[in-house]
Amino acid sequence: MLSLSSPSSIKLYPLVRVVKTLYGDHPSFPSISVYFQGCDAFPKCIGCHNPETWGFDESFKVDFSHLLNTVVQKLELLLTKHSVVSLALLGGEPLSERNRESAYLLAKHVKEKYKERVKVIVYTWRVPVDLLNVNVPLDYFDEFVLGKYMKEYHTGSFPASANQMYITKDELFSILEELKKGEEKVCQNC
Repeated sequence: MLSLSSPSSIKLYPLVRVVKTLYGDHPSFPSISVYFQGCDAFPKCIGCHNPETWGFDESFKVDFSHLLNTVVQKLELLLTKHSVVSLALLGGEPLSERNRESAYLLAKHVKEKYKERVKVIVYTWRVPVDLLNVNVPLDYFDEFVLGKYMKEYHTGSFPASANQMYITKDELFSILEELKKGEEKVCQNC
């Protein structure tokens, strides 16, 4: 599992394409949006609005402390005008093996600093069963957009395609608990 050291001692180098202030990456709040570079979905989502983020291009490697400082500065500015804002983790794929530890630690530090003033939302092609095997805690992520974007189900609203799930952490944890119970039953019948 992860070591939970201070930001200054973290020697991670996530792949990050861009950090932007946006309105639209969260359904209710303005966001500081971190677009991770690299997507491990196969096949890729047809009609993806960020195909330039697919490759795990090491030229996008950034120092985690620098990323955290950039995010905090932008959040501080946004919080001067709004009582609640969002940190949106997108991509590419923030929960790819290459980026998931950085996504988790970024969310952890932000939630510990700002508590409920910042809602962390994660966009992933993964569905709940896939999250059973992600080796980072999901505790610091408040909301999730789960599932691949499917152009034929494009909604023109949020989430972008009708097959995607927009759920809270509590809803996800309830689903994961049921999935674990189902796995235990299958194992008992082995």
